[in-house]
Amino acid sequence: MKRLLALIFLSPLLIGEELKEERFVSELTITELTEIVRNIVEESIEQCVVSGTMEGRAKVNLKVEGEVIAKMECEFEDTTKINVISEETKG
Repeated sequence: MKRLLALIFLSPLLIGEELKEERFVSELTITELTEIVRNIVEESIEQCVVSGTMEGRAKVNLKVEGEVIAKMECEFEDTTKINVISEETKG
């Protein structure tokens, strides 16, 4: 009986967690949109590697005088695989 009562009281919390608020981009404030874009960029950059060369010199304040040639390579996970896996685990 106690388990049944606990399940009844906790089920709205578990169900509500799956329901996400859907909003249009036009309904977002500039601050909210800025934060979303910032998070996307930060998560994307975490998956990148920068390599390159520098000709010239860098002072103690890190100001570079010369030429820098750099290449940024990013490797992203296949999101379709992630979605398929999450759908399989639901049902």
